[in-house]
Amino acid sequence: MNFKQLEAFYWLSQFGNYRQTAEYLGLTQPAVSARIQSLEKDLGKTLIDREAQAFALTDQGLEVAEFAVQFLNLREAMMGRLQDKRKRRLTVGLAGMAALTWGPLLRDAVAAADPDLLLDIYSGSDLQLRRFVEAGTLDAAFTASGDRAPGADFSVRYEVGWVARPDVIAGQSLPMSADDLRALPLVLYPKTSPLFNPVAEYVADMRDRPAPRHYGNALATICELVRLGYGASALALTALEPDIAAGRVVEIATTEPLPPLNVACTHVNRARRKQVGAVLDLAREAAQSWCAEHGRYASFHEL
Repeated sequence: MNFKQLEAFYWLSQFGNYRQTAEYLGLTQPAVSARIQSLEKDLGKTLIDREAQAFALTDQGLEVAEFAVQFLNLREAMMGRLQDKRKRRLTVGLAGMAALTWGPLLRDAVAAADPDLLLDIYSGSDLQLRRFVEAGTLDAAFTASGDRAPGADFSVRYEVGWVARPDVIAGQSLPMSADDLRALPLVLYPKTSPLFNPVAEYVADMRDRPAPRHYGNALATICELVRLGYGASALALTALEPDIAAGRVVEIATTEPLPPLNVACTHVNRARRKQVGAVLDLAREAAQSWCAEHGRYASFHEL
């Protein structure tokens, strides 16, 4: 197995078309096909479902595609550090909630404090960021799960609650119980998310689903599904604070509160501890400043 095989397979999984993949990589279609077949032979697995009417990956193909993107990201990060000799580069992973709240303040603070430092930000779920950490792509990561990294002395606590567009809960009595919520159409995180466990009881009985269950893999996607009226969702309320204030989305009063979401630094690249430490200090200031301006649904905490 080699990088060229993984690269061809990844882009084929994205385009779903051999011709487009070949044009993108500057190859012929037979060359792309040969790389895919060689990868399947090396792995001993069938990655493309050739009996499907349209292009489709097998279950093993879906798993390999996830790993392939990690290899591509790791290669990009490595080449960036080796080729750009004029500027230094640091990569930080931010859970979606952090990226959408105090992340911009951190970005601007780093740019002002050290113009020669290029800050690459990876935003994603805890599971995605954990894979980037394992691949060696990130110098630091802020997530909602995992042990706190040495030297990480703060966290941001996000209040979690149920929200929906007003018409989704029209006619419902408040506060709503777990049974009441279970009867609604719901927008959920995947089971790998820290926000799935607190609401697992609402979807535990898959044999009796009185309403649809929709799933989103990113905070921004779930927020948009809520705005579009797909259903009610449990999420960090500050993500929809402007919509709640304007009445486009309502916070649902419930009989049982949900635990908050705590985001903290859970990974530090020991080999670059000095550079990361300086960014951690700026992240601390950015998070504290943001929470001071948005205290309704978020709070800064010393560890």
